[in-house]
Amino acid sequence: MLDFLYEQPLKTVIIGDVRLTPETMEAALKNSPIKMREVSHVFWGEKEDTGAFSVRQLNLERNGSDAEPYAPELDEAILDAELIMVHMCPIPQKLLEKAKNLRAILICRGGVENVNAACAGELGIPVINVIRNAVSVAEFALGLILSATRNIAESHHQIRSGVWTRDYPNADYIRTLENLTVGLVGVGNMGIELATRLKALNVPMKFYDEYINRERLKTSGLGDVEVVDSLDTLFRECDIISLHLRLTEENVGQINARYFEQMKPTAYFVNTARGGLINQDDLVSVLKAKKIAGAALDVFDSEPLRKDSGLAELDNVVLTAHIAGTTYDALNNSPVQLLREVDRIVKNGATERIVNYRQLSL
Repeated sequence: MLDFLYEQPLKTVIIGDVRLTPETMEAALKNSPIKMREVSHVFWGEKEDTGAFSVRQLNLERNGSDAEPYAPELDEAILDAELIMVHMCPIPQKLLEKAKNLRAILICRGGVENVNAACAGELGIPVINVIRNAVSVAEFALGLILSATRNIAESHHQIRSGVWTRDYPNADYIRTLENLTVGLVGVGNMGIELATRLKALNVPMKFYDEYINRERLKTSGLGDVEVVDSLDTLFRECDIISLHLRLTEENVGQINARYFEQMKPTAYFVNTARGGLINQDDLVSVLKAKKIAGAALDVFDSEPLRKDSGLAELDNVVLTAHIAGTTYDALNNSPVQLLREVDRIVKNGATERIVNYRQLSL
């Protein structure tokens, strides 16, 4: 499957940005079995402006490949390109329709919102991605859980402000993790990585996932964890809710007052997935009213966080700036990880990383 990637030199276009350079991506390609010819480097966005990049990335993640302009050089470069490796630059339908010889698109990230994969599928072009930061996000989610339940961030803030206190909103019911039940919403790559770490700490868990893969749970050592039949049950019964869903058109704002209102008054909500999954105003309302113990959020409905969101004024929420997946090794090693996935496809016929596989005749 996709043997052509190894059989003949391919005219290659590498599209980097301020977060992942074309040079880093090409170095990985050179150390892989993929043969290249006439390699072109394209840089998307401003080379020094990480702030603008973050805003554009969020827009693409929420609104798709047409939401931001692509690098103008691609109008010509794509005409006879056979292979594209890209990080975040948009590859919309109008660009794909110009491609005459394109045979594959490799994306150095898990999200594929910047590439119109459906259009690529219609044109017979496989789109291959990589889950590069599952471990990074899982570790961060565990850190947020500990920070929220044990007041780590709040205590740091108080001491830096000259205040020595042990009086926190949850002071009457602080417990160790093994005495709290964590409910995971979404048990894909990141959910499983977090769950394996929680299991090692003897933390009770419950899962909810509309597309649960029970066989994968077994092979991951999680086959004995209870899988509940509804979000209502999970929110009602668990002490900590941790969100690990991908954002789609169907689940925007799915986690709203209906679920927050069912949580225990001693429960916590953690989101390291996407801000658009929740109704942020509904969460702020229950936090203000102290209807739940607290929350820990790395993602928001608008980034940077809106000054009028109300979150920054609350004493029962931990806030971080969408940094859960941002580790040097996860980002810079993503092209290497991606090419390992390509190798599995070519040599073993693996299909899970071909995001438009069902549209293709392979």
